[in-house]
Amino acid sequence: MEEFQQLHSTLAQHYEDHGPPVPAKTPLDVDVAPAAYEDMRFDCSPSLKNEPTITTEPASPSALSESDMMGFTKIEPPSPEQGGTQSRGPRQPLPRGLVANRFQNHPTSHRLQHHQSAASIPASHGSVEGDLIDLGADPDVFSLPRETSSHDPINGAGPGVEPNWDLLLRREINALHHRLKSTMARAEIAEEKAERAQRRIGEIKSGMSSTVTGASTDAGSLALNLEEMRAENSSLKEQLRDAESHIFSLQPYRKELTPEEIGREYDDLIEGITDWVSRFMDPLLDDHNRGIEDVLIQARRKPTEALRLKRTVNMYPDLLTASTFPETDEDIIVAIIMRFLNENIFQKVLYGSLDNCVGVISSVETALQNHVEPKRDLFAIRTWTAEAYNAILSSQEFAILREKKTRELANELAGIFKIYCRKDKTEWFFRNFTEQCVEPAAQLYEKIQVSTNHFYFDINPYVMCGPHGEILTSPDFLDGLRDLDCKNVLQNRKAVSVAKMDPPPTRAELDLHMFNVCALIPALYMRRIGRNDSIKEPQLVRRQQMLVAWGPQDKRAEFRQSGDRTLLYNLYCDRSDRERQEAGGWATFRWGS
Repeated sequence: MEEFQQLHSTLAQHYEDHGPPVPAKTPLDVDVAPAAYEDMRFDCSPSLKNEPTITTEPASPSALSESDMMGFTKIEPPSPEQGGTQSRGPRQPLPRGLVANRFQNHPTSHRLQHHQSAASIPASHGSVEGDLIDLGADPDVFSLPRETSSHDPINGAGPGVEPNWDLLLRREINALHHRLKSTMARAEIAEEKAERAQRRIGEIKSGMSSTVTGASTDAGSLALNLEEMRAENSSLKEQLRDAESHIFSLQPYRKELTPEEIGREYDDLIEGITDWVSRFMDPLLDDHNRGIEDVLIQARRKPTEALRLKRTVNMYPDLLTASTFPETDEDIIVAIIMRFLNENIFQKVLYGSLDNCVGVISSVETALQNHVEPKRDLFAIRTWTAEAYNAILSSQEFAILREKKTRELANELAGIFKIYCRKDKTEWFFRNFTEQCVEPAAQLYEKIQVSTNHFYFDINPYVMCGPHGEILTSPDFLDGLRDLDCKNVLQNRKAVSVAKMDPPPTRAELDLHMFNVCALIPALYMRRIGRNDSIKEPQLVRRQQMLVAWGPQDKRAEFRQSGDRTLLYNLYCDRSDRERQEAGGWATFRWGS
C-alpha cells in the first residue's frame, strides 16, 4: 500500500509541475507540390476523421530515451472487440500510391535531415506503413479517447505535423492516476477488511482461550473428582465383596428343586420298575399253565421262599384282594416293590443307617427353633438341615455306607420274589433289582433330601376289615377319587376319570359300580416352606395309582370266573404241610368275591 502511495505522489507531482518530455519538432521542408500535399491532407481527412493520430519514431535519440524511460510505447488503435470508438460511416480506402508519392515528394533536405543510418530508415518506413495499413492492430491506442479536431496537424504532413505528445501523455497519466487511486482505494478497503479480520480473529482467540482455560479447569476438577470416585468405588466394591462373603457364609446351602423335575424322575423310576417286572415275569406268564406248574414245583422244593412271598402279601390286605382277579400278577409285584422302597428308603432318614447323625441334626433343629435368640424361622431351619444332609451325603464315608446299604436292600427285595427266578439266572435277577429298583430310588431320595422344599410319599390302600374278618373298601375311597389315578382292570388298565364323565356319576352309582382292587404306586407330594414360619398346603405332584374294577357287579363276577387265576392265588391254595404247621392257628383264608 505504501508503494502505491509513493507512486501516486510521484505521478501527481510529475503531472502538476512537469509535463512529459516532448521530442523536438523538426519541420519538414516540402519543396515539391505543396498543393498536392494539402489536397491529399484534406482529401484524406474525412476518411481519417475518427482515426487515431499516426506517430512516427522519434527523430531525436534523447526523445527516444526519455520515452522509453517513461515506459510508453507506440500508441495503436484498439480492436472493436475491446470497446473502442468506431468510425461513423463506411471507411474510405486510401488513394493508390499515397505512401509512395508521399515519400517520393519529400525534399532531399528532409530525407538528409532524418537520415540517421541504413538501419534506422527501414524501421521508420516500416512503422509508418504499419500505421497506415493496420490501424486497428494495437488495442492500447484504441483505449485512449480521440479529442483532436480536423485542424490538428497530421504526422508527416509538413510543419505542425508532429503529434501532441503532451496531451497524450497527460491523458495516459490521468488514466494511470485514476487506476492508481482506485487501486489504492481497494488496497485501503482490503487493509480495513484485514484489520477487521485480525480483530475478529483476536476476539475468537481470546474467547477460545477463555473457553479452553475454563474447560481445562473443569477437566482438572473432573479428573480429580473421577479419581476420588474411582477410589470410593473400589472401596465400596471391596466392602460389598466382604459383605457377600459374610452373607454367603451365614446362609446355608440351598438347592431349589421344582415339582416338575422331581415328578419326571419319579415317573422314570416307576417306568423302570414296571419294565423290569415284565421282563422276568414274561417267561412264566406266556405259558400260564406251565408257569403255575414251575412255581408250585419251586415252592415245594423251597417252601421258605414261598412263605416269604406269602408273608409279604399278608401284610397288605388289598393285595390279597387283587390276587383273586385274573391277570394281576405283575400289578401285585410292582405294588410290593414300590411299598418296599417307600418303607425302607423314602420313609427313613439316611436309609436308617446313621441314627446318631440324624439325632444330632434333629437336636440342632429343635434348638434353632426354640432356644436361640433371635429364633430362626422354619425356612432357615429347613435350609440349614438341607445343608447338613448335603454335607453328610457328600462325604466319602457315606459313599461306602450307601453302597453297602444298597446291596442289602436289593438282596432283601429280590429275595421276596426269588421263587419266580430260575436257578441259572440268580445273579442276573439280583443285579437288575439293584440297578432298576434300589439305586434309582436311592438317587431320588438323596435329591429330595437336600431340597429346601419338603417332598414326601404317601400311599393309602383305602381298605378296612369287616366284622367277620372280610376286607371292605373304605368310605374315603369314593371321596378321594378325583385325586387318584385309577386303572380299570376290566378294560385292560384303561384310565378311569370320574371328573371327565358326562354326566358325572352319582354317589349311589359309584358305590354300586366302583370296586377298589388295590393300591399300586404311592402318591408324591410337596410342601413348600415359606418365610416367617409359614407352611403352605401340600401340593400333589403325582397322584396315587389305583387298580379298580369299574363296571356292573355281574360283569365283575364274570371277569373273575372266566379269567385265569394268578400265580399268587395258586400258590396260596397249594399249602404244604410245613406251611400249615408254621401257620399254626392262622385261620383259613377265605377268598371273597
